[in-house]
Parts: sequence; C-alpha cells; structure tokens
Amino acid sequence: MTSGSIGSHRAFMGVCITLCVILSLTLYVGWTYYFLSTASRNTRIEKAQDAERKAQDLEKLGIAFKPAPAATTTTTSVRPKLTASSEASPPITPTAPSAASTLAYSPNQQASLHPAESSVNVLPLLESSDEVVQAMELLDQYWKTASWKDRRPLVAHSERVAALMRDYYETQGASDPVPGALVSKARYQIDGTEILYFSYASSRPTGSLEIAMLRGPQGKFLIDWESLTGYGEMSFQEFRTKRPHTPVLMRSYVRLFEYYNYEFSDSKKYLCIKLLSESGDNSVYAYCERGTPLAQWMERDLASTGPTGFKGYTMLISFPPSAQSNQCVNLDKVVAQRWLNLP
Repeated sequence: MTSGSIGSHRAFMGVCITLCVILSLTLYVGWTYYFLSTASRNTRIEKAQDAERKAQDLEKLGIAFKPAPAATTTTTSVRPKLTASSEASPPITPTAPSAASTLAYSPNQQASLHPAESSVNVLPLLESSDEVVQAMELLDQYWKTASWKDRRPLVAHSERVAALMRDYYETQGASDPVPGALVSKARYQIDGTEILYFSYASSRPTGSLEIAMLRGPQGKFLIDWESLTGYGEMSFQEFRTKRPHTPVLMRSYVRLFEYYNYEFSDSKKYLCIKLLSESGDNSVYAYCERGTPLAQWMERDLASTGPTGFKGYTMLISFPPSAQSNQCVNLDKVVAQRWLNLP
C-alpha cells in the first residue's frame, strides 16, 4: 500500500470517527432534552390535575376557586364563627327575614338575597403535623361515638350547636351520613377563616361527603356539624307536611329544573330550582321571579351543574299563602352557596 493511500485511509477514518462522535453527542443531547421536556410536561400536568381536584373539592363546597397570590397565603390561625350572630345566640326560628334570621354576612349585604363571592386561599397541608393527625383522630372518634351528647365536645361551637343536635337526632329522628373511603384532604382559608377539608366517598346525590373542620377555643380543629349533616330547621317531610308561610332555614342539594305547576305555572315569570334533601330521598321545587338579582345570580351560579349535577345551598324557603300543593315553594333567600356558613 502506498503512503498516499495510507494517508487517505487515515483521513477517512478520522472523518468517520468525528462524525460518530458528533452523532453520539447529538443523540445524547437530543434524548436528554426529550426526557427533561417529558418530565417537565408531566410535572405541569400533575400540578394542573391537582389544581383541578382542589377546584372540584371547593365546587362541592359551593365556592368558586381562584388561587390567591403567594404573598397573601398565610398560616395564621383564625378562630371562626359559624354565623354572623354571636355564639351565644339561640337557634334560628322560622320568622320573617331579618338581620338575625337571614344570617347576613355584613351590614352592607343585609338587603341582598344571595351571598357575595368568597375569597379562597389554598394553604399548605402537612399531613404529618400534630394538628392534622389530631383532626384525623377526632374524626375517627366522632364516627365511633354513638351518643350525640357524647359528640358535643368534638364539634365547633358546641354550646350553640347542642340544641340543633338535640332537634336533629331526637325531634327530627335523623341520623348521620355514612362515610366511605377517604378521597382527599386539604387546608384552606375561606373569607378569612381557616378550615381543614376532608372528602369521603358517599351515597349522597353528589357521591361525596364533605367535612369542614374549624379551629376551636383551644386551637384544635373541631367538626362543623351543621354542614356535615346538612342540618335544616325542619326535615323535608315535616316542612312539606306543615307548609310554613314564614321562611325556614334549610340545607339541600340544588340544580336548575323545569317544573311549573299550581301557583308557579308561568315559566316566563318564574325560575325553577329543584331541592333535594341531604339523603336524596325527598324534594321540593322552589321559585323566584325571573329578572330579579336573585334569579340572575342563581342562573349564573348553577349554570355549571348541567342537567344532573347539584350544588349544596343553605337557603330560606317558605310556602305561599293558601298553598295548592306540598311541593312548590317560595325561594326567599340563598344564605350561602354551600352548607358551611362563615361570617
């Protein structure tokens, strides 16, 4: 082999080796970029799914989810009140709407027949923290305690709520919902009140049981019993039997509906909503005049439920004078777009 051919062969080999090195580096960089991009995309998807899950959880509580700026997210403990009235006030009785009986959120909202939009901050949840562990233990203790009298120390504002518990269990003959598997838990600050939130699988119409826990006088989280049970001043059956003409505070699952009959047969004049009891085994239809601020708010707030979905409302409802049926009622006011009432 001549020296010229040897030089050409070496040059060819050098070019090949260089090309192989460049190709290897290109493949390495390309695959590295691909895997990093995939990991980043998966992380964004997981964060989006987590945000969607939290939004759905809050939707079940009747709250439109709007993430707060990082600067406003705090862990300051706030001792909550369940209603705008003082803790020592007696249970609400069926009377005409007033500042006390309608649980208005603030003086400038007393004339409003629907609640203002809530402010929601997502707070960090450390599952191994003492307060979260204690909250889980308290929930477990609540389910294992048979007597409602023995449950009183486990619920928020027990001095006021005790009378409601007696009415619910002894007068109305109602019972607690049965929780299934724990689905999710979170920590929020809603309108300045810190809550722990737990969601369980359930046979309720929404398929879930939401439990809110509020800080008690000693700083420990206690159960908001009223929203847990869906407490109302009357059972649905009693409400339909007695047909009260003065507004009664009721919690129910709500959605837009098309049923027009008796006093409310004019579909052009009235907006109809269907109210389901907390167990889903009883219902009534409530009406308000179309075009009013209440009707406009209802249509906006319930637009996302679709034909089969529900939201949990706390409302004041009553029968019209000389009611022609036991299923068509006045919608007097929406106290809260959830079962949890906060100041």
